[in-house]
Amino acid sequence: MLKFTITDLLDADSLQIIQDGFERFTGLKALVTDSSVNSVTEGSDFSDFISKILVYNEDANEPVLKKEILKLLRSGKTITLKNEFGSFDAASPLLLEGELIGLFICGPNAETSKKKMDSLIAGGSKFLASIAEALSQMAYSSSLSLNNSHAMQQSALSASAAVTETALKMKQSMQEWVEVMSEALESNDPDLIKKQVEQILETGTDVYTAVSDSVQNIQDKIGSTHLVETEYNIHRLVPYYIDQAKKIMGDKSPDFSYKIEESVPLYLFGDNDRISQIVYLLFKSSARQLENGKASLNVSANKSSYATILMMKFTDTTQGYTEEELEALQMFIETGDQSYLENTNIKGMGYRTIARIVQQMFGQINFEICSDTEMEFLIKVPQLEVEVEELGS
Repeated sequence: MLKFTITDLLDADSLQIIQDGFERFTGLKALVTDSSVNSVTEGSDFSDFISKILVYNEDANEPVLKKEILKLLRSGKTITLKNEFGSFDAASPLLLEGELIGLFICGPNAETSKKKMDSLIAGGSKFLASIAEALSQMAYSSSLSLNNSHAMQQSALSASAAVTETALKMKQSMQEWVEVMSEALESNDPDLIKKQVEQILETGTDVYTAVSDSVQNIQDKIGSTHLVETEYNIHRLVPYYIDQAKKIMGDKSPDFSYKIEESVPLYLFGDNDRISQIVYLLFKSSARQLENGKASLNVSANKSSYATILMMKFTDTTQGYTEEELEALQMFIETGDQSYLENTNIKGMGYRTIARIVQQMFGQINFEICSDTEMEFLIKVPQLEVEVEELGS
């Protein structure tokens, strides 16, 4: 959590109004300080009281609250100390999630008689504690707002960085395309032109994926994505998007296969676009990494209360990945920390998008390195079964 001061969370002018009202209502003098016992409001002198609760810290090179006093305040207790008038000064803590952010201090005026002093302090300290508790609640609410504002600012900066990164990648790719096509056209060699077009098609797919992932990421950060649910037939969806992934590699495509178990209902209700993305990205990432080998998808389902849990087990070869990259992918899936994928070829392979989609659909994703030659994803997503007769109703 961010470190806040009392004036970050509570307006000094408002604190002054509360303090002045307290003094008029109780007949006591008062003062509001920060966590270092520096005055935040204008008020009466409590130098004697303040000096009693502070001790000089040589390491910090400044006065700090005595450890026993700080412990009492952090526990929410009001402290009282005898003053020069033979009565007591009191201080209640202003707390934010157990941490001291300030003090509300009160004590008698010099003109107040000893008998009246004791009566005022007894009632005033309880009133003081109530005000301090209310101010602590106000500070907590303010901290939530400030934290949210900070999170929004960080999201905006992150989104801006993503746009910049994608724009630079597109600019670089466009420059390369112009250069290779210019060379090919000048050569008048049909074979070279064909080869360069194929190269542009391949890198174009990578750029498209980067743009698509960036747009999805930015939409997630600004909260503009939401589930769009409808009835769909996964028996038709799976083979279609496998074919789309195979087109990326053409003749070099790995051996793709799939099986849909009888347990999978003919029609499901859910976000079929996101389910399609998962299937497409799994096979597309495999196709981009391999020129041969095998990748397979097994789709099954089981009932859990009112929901149907759609399970997709994707088995792929580890060919083309280093041991370090596979370990980074495993750590990313386990923790969700994208930093594990930085500076690896896996960063642009679509796995971040898959994990994000599964999370959006309230599902689960697990990853396992089965052997030196095989890895496996297991994705579980809750959907609803749609009876065939319901579709025609």
